[in-house]
Amino acid sequence: MGIRIGIIGGGAAGLFATCQFKRLARGRDIDVTVIEKNTVPGMKLTLTGHGRCNITNLKEASELKNGYHEAGNFIYPALRQFGPEDTIRFFENELGLPLKEEDNNRIFPVCDSAVTVRDTLLSYISDRARIITDTKVSAIGSASGFEVLTDKGRYGFDRIILSCGGSSFAKTGSTGDSYTLAGSLGHTIEPVKAALAPVRAESSSAVLCRELSGVSVSAGVSVWHEGRKTASYEGEVLFAEFGLTGPAVMEISREIPSDILNAYLELDLVPSESDEEFDRHLQTLIDEHADTKMANLLSRFIPSSVAAGITSRTGTEDLYAQGFTRENRRKICREMKHLKIGIDRAPDIDRAYVTRGGVSLREVDRKTMESKIVPGMYIIGEALDIDGISGGYNLQACMSEAYLAAKSILDR
Repeated sequence: MGIRIGIIGGGAAGLFATCQFKRLARGRDIDVTVIEKNTVPGMKLTLTGHGRCNITNLKEASELKNGYHEAGNFIYPALRQFGPEDTIRFFENELGLPLKEEDNNRIFPVCDSAVTVRDTLLSYISDRARIITDTKVSAIGSASGFEVLTDKGRYGFDRIILSCGGSSFAKTGSTGDSYTLAGSLGHTIEPVKAALAPVRAESSSAVLCRELSGVSVSAGVSVWHEGRKTASYEGEVLFAEFGLTGPAVMEISREIPSDILNAYLELDLVPSESDEEFDRHLQTLIDEHADTKMANLLSRFIPSSVAAGITSRTGTEDLYAQGFTRENRRKICREMKHLKIGIDRAPDIDRAYVTRGGVSLREVDRKTMESKIVPGMYIIGEALDIDGISGGYNLQACMSEAYLAAKSILDR
């Protein structure tokens, strides 16, 4: 009998690992079984890239690793072993899915369909793996090999890959099973919270957000907690009925504390200029356009609807530049450069695209993805305390980690 390999979780990471076993086996006698609790594998994969599947990001590994926050150095060996160019070759040459590059180096399938990507992966591995669906794993024993207990019976394996996701988008099956199973085997689980999530504004700030719902601005976004700035990011911010979303807000959501007391977001609507530069710029415009309403002057920097909102907040909506007082100018500068948005509650993990937290990286070998606590068990995907920025980073992490795990198992 060949080596028995169990893959716990048929999401993106588990399916990619199965693909790697097919690619790398080269005639070796292996038996691969994927156990998935949903009726269909890859449910969350079908949501990525807003249903279009942002597969990867075409950057060099040395630059790409910077998109994984504190986990950049951990994941760097995996990115070097199997990086974006390897991913592109695999999709185009072996899966037969043509790809295209869009803005910010993002790579999508030409078909613009995440469902097609999922179905193509399943077709590719259909002759190499047994996929058991609608089956929930309740426990893993590791006394001699691995015994996996499920609600449909027991399965024995020589090696296992734990890839049953994080805790975001629970409706897709990501309900924290990885953490329960890894924790029961002795792993440390870093606190879990939302990442790449929208932010709900508290009542007073929500009024402005509702009025501007659907309007986007290019802005700096900062998290303030207990009187100090704890994080900042610059990019597109989208106002919504409930508060704020858009790339910049989604990226910084991971930094919002779970205890939001004394925490808020601050928007810099003119990030290209310092406070002093903007004040001087505004004063020049006031001097040169005395017969112009202030809202119209501000619309040179931001959308007119946002300018109207700013002048309304400062009580200057009906004022012209002529006779505009220094105190009113300071109010405008404060709102333009330090627009405070109160936070109603910490970002909802069930609306987050990825999970921050998970299995401690200190307990996993970054060169193989093998557990340092449980030899023979490999941990990949959102089970790990790794979350990347948007733009193909998170799927690339899954593929790079899957490659290392599969290669390590086969090399042994």
